[in-house]
Amino acid sequence: MILKEVVESPKMEQLRLILKRYPLEMSVRKEMENELARSLAGFKGEKSLQYHLNLLPSEDCLIFHDLRIPHGNYHFQLDILIMTTSFFLIIEVKNMAGTLIFDREFNQLHRIINNIEETFPDPISQLYRQTFLLREWLKRHHYPDIPVESIVIISNPNTSIKSTPGEKLLSVTHSSYLLPTFHTYQKTHQYEVLSRKELKKISRQLLKQHTPSSPDLYQQFNIKKKDIIKGVRCDGCDTISMIRLKRKWFCLQCGHTNKFAHVESLKEYAQLINPTITTRECCDFLKVPSQDCVKHLLSTLHLPTSKIKRKNIYHLDGLFV
Repeated sequence: MILKEVVESPKMEQLRLILKRYPLEMSVRKEMENELARSLAGFKGEKSLQYHLNLLPSEDCLIFHDLRIPHGNYHFQLDILIMTTSFFLIIEVKNMAGTLIFDREFNQLHRIINNIEETFPDPISQLYRQTFLLREWLKRHHYPDIPVESIVIISNPNTSIKSTPGEKLLSVTHSSYLLPTFHTYQKTHQYEVLSRKELKKISRQLLKQHTPSSPDLYQQFNIKKKDIIKGVRCDGCDTISMIRLKRKWFCLQCGHTNKFAHVESLKEYAQLINPTITTRECCDFLKVPSQDCVKHLLSTLHLPTSKIKRKNIYHLDGLFV
């Protein structure tokens, strides 16, 4: 049974929005595009595992995607956690093409593709940390000492997996081998350590403590909110080129019209700049000089409001209800 589905992260959504409103000539765009591509590859890798996860006995397994659990002042993240009454299984998913060489001597991962070699952090070492931290979490919450297994799944079936000479890779495999691996662990761990009641209690606690990541992309890429391109984005051609004409938004680029194009642009303002907005700030962002027009637009949205020094503050989270 899947208790936490795989979904796109808030980071991916925010990156897409920033890229839609960030100047094309800025060199940092390439960094953001690469970061989005990596995040999207990870999401697709996990998504591709659904078929193989569905082959597992649903009545015996509780499955979680992308758990992020606090540990002291930090967090640890698990791509996939499968819980049974006899053992837990942590899966680290890598969606990478080419030839992967796991260097166990120096704890590195080398990828060769198009005759170019790149080096990445070792996912096996990462799994070791995740396993240790999950065990510590279980111990801190006074749960029985249940076996915790771990495996790296390479989701691309065409990727070649190798190790340095003399080393065996017992914890790395392709997606198609997930079911046989699970059956091996079932045979190894035949005795129940947890009751079903305890298993459900742990699952509820994990879901309660899950903390989605909210990275500061402005700090990460050293960009500023003032550089975000202002204006109303056209839902026809996706350019920021709409003007207000006769109670409609008209796109100067493609001629598309829309009465409510400002709503999506205000949602983008809430996600990229600030969850609240004043009339003056709205005029500036939508590029509408008339405060009366903007007051009318905001009033029709029936947003929650507050006042600071007789100034109306509109709470844009009402747009997401």
